[in-house]
Amino acid sequence: MRNLTQFAVSMVLLASQVHIPALGSVTASAASQDNVVGPQYEVSLNTKSASAVTITANRPDYDTQVLAPIRAAQAAAAKQAAAPVHRVYVWTKAVLPAGSHEDWMREAGIAESDFGYVNYIVDHESGWGVTKYSYSGSGSYGLGQATPASKMAVFGADYMTNPVTQLKWANAYAVSRYGSWSGAYAYWSTYRHW
Repeated sequence: MRNLTQFAVSMVLLASQVHIPALGSVTASAASQDNVVGPQYEVSLNTKSASAVTITANRPDYDTQVLAPIRAAQAAAAKQAAAPVHRVYVWTKAVLPAGSHEDWMREAGIAESDFGYVNYIVDHESGWGVTKYSYSGSGSYGLGQATPASKMAVFGADYMTNPVTQLKWANAYAVSRYGSWSGAYAYWSTYRHW
């Protein structure tokens, strides 16, 4: 293939020189370096020597210019893929306010007539565990198992540890979603744990 290419380039150069007999030596490039897709050749035409046409391939240093960047990119990708994912879990101990569960519900603004419904749902959702995190991976947290826990932040910055803040969120959720705590209880009883 190289001989065929050499012959074709030689013929083009020789044909272009037919009308310029005074020219002793010509050097030309097959293409400009910016637009070349394949290998580049430099063709030299010297009419005063025994070897009138010389073709030199300007090939890249394959290891340095081709393989080294590919290997470096592969190594970087492998390093990133192998890097461990670090998860930090912070467990906080809740400083519970004084009083009973009823006192917490009262302080959260829940009507006393709803205490039985609230007690049943919270007991089954979290066992009254203020810092209970769902072990199923759902991200649910707290007394009412808010998903995600940050939903409760609108009721207080201490939503991760304060049961009253969590009950304020649970009360707003039960009333807006089910119309009342009795509606939430009816739904919970029908669909179990939802």
